[in-house]
Amino acid sequence: MRAVGFDRHGDPSVLKVMELPDPKPEPGEVVIRVLATSLNRIDTIVRRGYPGIPVRLPHVPGADIVGYIESIGPNTDLGEFRIGDLVLVSNVWGCGSCRFCKVGMEDHCPSWTMPGFHVWGGYGELVRVPVRALIKAPKGFSINEMAVLPLAYGVSWKALRTANVGPGDWVLILSGSGGIGTALTILAKALSARVIAVTSRPNVLRSLGADVVVGYDKDELMKVISEKTEYGVDTAIDTIGDTLPMALDAIRPGGTVITFGILGKSPAVQIDIRRFYLRHAQLIGIHNAAKSYLREIIDFMVSKGVRSFISRVATVKETPALHELMESRGVVGKVVMIHEWD
Repeated sequence: MRAVGFDRHGDPSVLKVMELPDPKPEPGEVVIRVLATSLNRIDTIVRRGYPGIPVRLPHVPGADIVGYIESIGPNTDLGEFRIGDLVLVSNVWGCGSCRFCKVGMEDHCPSWTMPGFHVWGGYGELVRVPVRALIKAPKGFSINEMAVLPLAYGVSWKALRTANVGPGDWVLILSGSGGIGTALTILAKALSARVIAVTSRPNVLRSLGADVVVGYDKDELMKVISEKTEYGVDTAIDTIGDTLPMALDAIRPGGTVITFGILGKSPAVQIDIRRFYLRHAQLIGIHNAAKSYLREIIDFMVSKGVRSFISRVATVKETPALHELMESRGVVGKVVMIHEWD
């Protein structure tokens, strides 16, 4: 198969079109012919080398996968699926047998797997996945719209539901203009929440419905929060890491901080623990979203008529340039890469 991948870690120049062996499905697995994937920050981090988690080289990134079932492994029960079905693939699956997996919490499984991270992903023409990771293509979504759902929209929905965000709540979104920031803004507004978005691209977030848009200056942000809210925001969502102390300072007494992702240089930040316990704050860490969240977000978007924000559709061969763009903070919303090779 053809794929865009790398055989050594480094800058975007290590990405190249490669000819790799076709994946062979094992029992309980299928091979998907990928139609589209999307660009995620984790792709660039894995390409440079994720600290503490080695990947087997050569490697094929791509956490998001939408395509057709091409073949199945021996003695595999497809259940509701058939060869040729158009499917969406959950971007996290577990071992299938632990107590978390048995109740649909694959994202809590100690042996969780993510395509494009632990195993080959959506930058390849073909990808091998377990049947339990499949979701039938939802009606009303284009191929491109499906390709942005698993990671960015799935984890954004999980963050909002974990914090029990509801009508009238003030939600602070740190890092507002990327794929997850725009997804959080769109979904929070669809939940009738009020959004304060921290971003360097105010026009984009205003167009998506953000009530207040502010830059990254902490004094300016705290001034806005003081003016707009009574005691602070109900929920602050930190997707950067370095801004976690800012998120804790922004919430009201009893408020919630949801944190996931590291965009800074170090995963370590300093927190004044008194700012945490004296305000009855809830600090919750999450990562990725189990298939149950992905099904929920699809149903929610259909019921509310919510559309994802896709800023660009490219081909997978353009991936090196897209990685450069993402690392220079030039990506707004979601970028889809379709599998057109000629």
